[in-house]
Amino acid sequence: MIPSRAPAHCYRLVFWCAILLACLTGEAYARDFTVRTLSEPGQDARYPSVGPSGLVAWQSYSERANAPVPGMRQSDIIVYRNGSITNITERDPRLGGRNERPRVVGDQVLFNARFTIEADGGWPFDLAIPLKTDEMRRIEEDYPTLFDPPTGALEAKDTNGQEGDSPDTMVEFESKEDDQADDSSLQHQMWRGSGRYFDIAVYRANGLIERITPGTRHFSTPVMSEAGMAFQVARGWPYGYDILTWKPDQTELIQITTNYFYTLNPDIHGNDLVFQAWDGTDYEIFHYRFDTDELRQITNNQFDDTHPVTWNGEIAWIAHPTVNAEIFHYRDGEIRKISDVSQENSNPSIWQGRVVWQGYDDTDLEIYYFDGRRTIKLTSNIWDDAEPQICDGIITWMSYVDNSDSEIMVLDLSDNVTVQLTDNDWEDMGPRTAGERVVWHTLTPDGTAVEMAEPVSPRETAVP
Repeated sequence: MIPSRAPAHCYRLVFWCAILLACLTGEAYARDFTVRTLSEPGQDARYPSVGPSGLVAWQSYSERANAPVPGMRQSDIIVYRNGSITNITERDPRLGGRNERPRVVGDQVLFNARFTIEADGGWPFDLAIPLKTDEMRRIEEDYPTLFDPPTGALEAKDTNGQEGDSPDTMVEFESKEDDQADDSSLQHQMWRGSGRYFDIAVYRANGLIERITPGTRHFSTPVMSEAGMAFQVARGWPYGYDILTWKPDQTELIQITTNYFYTLNPDIHGNDLVFQAWDGTDYEIFHYRFDTDELRQITNNQFDDTHPVTWNGEIAWIAHPTVNAEIFHYRDGEIRKISDVSQENSNPSIWQGRVVWQGYDDTDLEIYYFDGRRTIKLTSNIWDDAEPQICDGIITWMSYVDNSDSEIMVLDLSDNVTVQLTDNDWEDMGPRTAGERVVWHTLTPDGTAVEMAEPVSPRETAVP
C-alpha cells in the first residue's frame, strides 16, 4: 500500500460520482448488490467459500470444551444453506478439534479434517517408491541409505492405519528398544515419516461426512469436481509430495506421480487436473485427465512454472522466465504469455477462457484481465488492488481504495462497471465468487466475520 495522497472521503466521492455520471449518461448500468453478515457475532470466522447454488462454508474458531490447556481453541466447519447455519463438524465423534479450509464444490463441501486416533475409514493406498537418480546415489556415497524408505517397526506403525509417527508416537518409540532393533538410526527413520496430521473429508448433500484418506500420512490441498478428487500426500523429509486421486466408483486411492521431489498446488475443473511438479531442475506444469488417466507434461523449459489453474482444458499459471513473474496461458496445445507491461504478476484465476491476476505497474498493484484475445488493465489508480477471482461473469478483488484498509470490489462482465461492496474501517479480505455471489471475511474488533453480497435483480444483459 502507498501513502495517502488525499483524504479517503475524496476517493469515495470521485468513485460514486463516476458511477452516477455513467448512469445519467446511459453509458452503463451498475448492478445493485445487497451485503449481509452470515456468521454469528463474536466468532472468529474465516476462509469462506461459495458455490453456484448459494451454499457457503467457512472455518470458525471457538474455545474447546474440556481442553487439556485452558483457552485452547478448536476450528469447525460452518455451512450456510437457505438461510440456515449449521456447524457440520462439532457433533461428529470421529473428528478432533482441527477442521480447516473448506471448499464448496456444487452442493458439497471439501475440507481438511483431523480425525481421532480411534476413528476408522478412508480409502487404502500403497505409496510407491521411486527409483533413485544418479545424483541421489552420489550423495549416498557420503550418506548411505539417506534416501531409503522407512524400515522396521516405525514403518509398520506408520502404514498399518493405526497411529503413524505423530509426536506422541515418537515418544513411545524412543522408550522401546526392541521395536527399533532393525533400524540403524531412530532419528533417521523419523525423518522418513510424514506424520499424522490432516486427512481429507467431504460433507455430502445428504448431510453426512465421508472420510476419504485413511490417516496414515499427512494429506493436504484437496480439490474436487464431479469427475473425482485429488490432493497432496506427504512422503516425509527428505522426500516431498505426490498427488493422489480418487474417483467416485473407486475403492482405493490412486497415486499418479512418483518422485523424490515436490508435486504441489493441484487445481481441477471437470475431468482436467493440473499441478506443478519438480523435474529435478525446476517446476513444470502437468495435466491429468480423469476420464482417460492420461498424464502429460505441459511445460518443459529452464525456469519455474507454478500455481496453475484450469477451466475447460485451458490453463493459466505463474512463470518465471526472468527475474519478473509472468502469467502464461495454455489453449489447444499453444502456450502464450498474456502478461505484458506489468511486473511480479501473481494470483491467476480462470473462467471460460478468461483470466484475471494482479500485477505491479511501477506504482502499485493493479488488476489485469485477459478476455481470451487480449489483455486489459482493469484497474488504474494510486492504491493496491489484489487477490482477484473470476467466475460466472463476476470479477471480485480486494482494494485499498481509501489507502487505509482493504475493501471488496466487484465487476459484472454484463455491464463492465465496478461497484464497491464495502465501505468500513476494517480489513475486508479473501473474496471468492460463484453463482454471481461474493463472499469474504472482515476483521473487526469483535472477531472475524463472514460477509456475502448478492445481486438485487437478474442481469439485464447476458455476459458476452
